[in-house]
Amino acid sequence: MYGAFGSKQGLFERAAEHYIAGPGSVTDVIADETLSPREAVARLLHASIDMQTDTSHPRGCLVALSGTVRAPGDGEAAVRRMMAARRAADRARVRRCVVRGIAAGELAEDTHVDGLTSMIHSFLLGVSTQVCDEVPARDLHAAADAVLAAWHPPDRPA
Repeated sequence: MYGAFGSKQGLFERAAEHYIAGPGSVTDVIADETLSPREAVARLLHASIDMQTDTSHPRGCLVALSGTVRAPGDGEAAVRRMMAARRAADRARVRRCVVRGIAAGELAEDTHVDGLTSMIHSFLLGVSTQVCDEVPARDLHAAADAVLAAWHPPDRPA
């Protein structure tokens, strides 16, 4: 196996690339500027829940779950950096969507951009653990709607 991939790290990197291009691509919706920023976030959260709870898909998310395990040694440091970089890229895309939401008038100008970004991204990553603990999809969708309730226009209080 390692002969085909060069090393355990190479095998994991290829598996991660395959995952990100397949089921992990569900996060790409957040960059779709043809959608309103709120709609992009809603689709991100709900599509991720749908994907992770689909019985044809392994439970959870590789990008999220890899952040909960800290493999020892320098050999795994590159893998940790790769997955942390993916989470950082997703967080940055969520942040850009929040900024777009403010610019579009969907959010108040004084919205705490980094706070709302962290709430959305933390929820997205936390879905994986909840799915592994067999929390029903209907409950996760209701939770996503509760997160989205914080995304309100300036003239409508939370």
